[in-house]
Amino acid sequence: MTMRSGAMAALRLANAEKVLKAVRASHGMVQAEISRQTGLSPASITNLVRELADRGMVEVEDFVFNGRKAKIVKPKSAPGYVLGVDVGRSHILMCLCDLGYQIIAERRVDMPQGMSSKNGLELSHQLYHQILDETGIDHAAVLHAGVGLPGPLDHVTGEIGAIAMLPEWTGENLPKLFADTLDLPVTLENDANLGALGESFWPPALGTKSLVYIRLATGIGGGLVLNGELYRGAEGTAGEIGHHSIDESGLLCRCGNRGCLEAIASVPGFLQVLGSALNQEVNVETWVKLARSGHFTAVRLMEDLGKHLGVAVANIINLLNPHQVIIGGPISAVGDILIAPLRTEVRQRGVPAATRSVIFAKARHGDYSEVYGACHLALNAVLHS
Repeated sequence: MTMRSGAMAALRLANAEKVLKAVRASHGMVQAEISRQTGLSPASITNLVRELADRGMVEVEDFVFNGRKAKIVKPKSAPGYVLGVDVGRSHILMCLCDLGYQIIAERRVDMPQGMSSKNGLELSHQLYHQILDETGIDHAAVLHAGVGLPGPLDHVTGEIGAIAMLPEWTGENLPKLFADTLDLPVTLENDANLGALGESFWPPALGTKSLVYIRLATGIGGGLVLNGELYRGAEGTAGEIGHHSIDESGLLCRCGNRGCLEAIASVPGFLQVLGSALNQEVNVETWVKLARSGHFTAVRLMEDLGKHLGVAVANIINLLNPHQVIIGGPISAVGDILIAPLRTEVRQRGVPAATRSVIFAKARHGDYSEVYGACHLALNAVLHS
């Protein structure tokens, strides 16, 4: 597929999503009104409605009003649903979503670190059936599942990479295991990539053509949206900012290289320093809370994290010239305490033409960016089926 044909396919998909959301919001709408609300031409609306009807997402009825014939487009009387699953190092967050981007139900559970894939999959199975029981929705109405995992994924073998945050899950054919466990068609993706999708496309969509998403948690991950599409790279590892070398003689990283951002700006390392200063064990939530309250050591460590991050981000901006840099993950809740030093470092190191117009912001959807991206991934799979 050429870049041009890929861009056209993405535009058509986005237009189909506009039509579907307008119809579901109104519970029925004439085609002329859909055209007015979406800004799409009547001819485009006719073609898109036909495609959505063929996929069973809408139904079209003829009716007469004031002696004139018209067509009203309604949501299908038995609508379908998709499942979004965000599997982290220490949690599983699951959302059931209808075809109009509305979250119907959600479940979140802590997952003990070191849990095996077998036990993690069983936990996912339990959460899914809790949601079905809560909503009364039949399993047959759920059409697809999008699943996010914390690490690079081999999209040929379905295996999670060796440097993933779930080393206990490496070597497993995870698409098959999740599909068998949930009894659904499944699409897997790196969690930071899903964060980028969630921030770019979950309503209200940003409409940006290029975005860098950085997830700060136990590790540091990144996702890229370029020209309005998720960019995975040749082998699916694009965006691994945590393993961007910022000091060739620096600390040894878990990936085997030296001076990686994730080794030098290690979140567990910062937590250890803060815990020593407080003489107690601390987690990310405590660090964020203390930094927001003005605690000197907590703020200083957050600023150091922002500066280290800025070195890597400056290189990415010089290379890709994105419109936005979005900081996600649990640490993003600290806001400008982290983003301000990051922005300063970027503007000191970056090419002025590339850095002066970049927007830096924390994730709009907070802890839900990844699971919303998983829902979006599943919705796209349904639209393309």
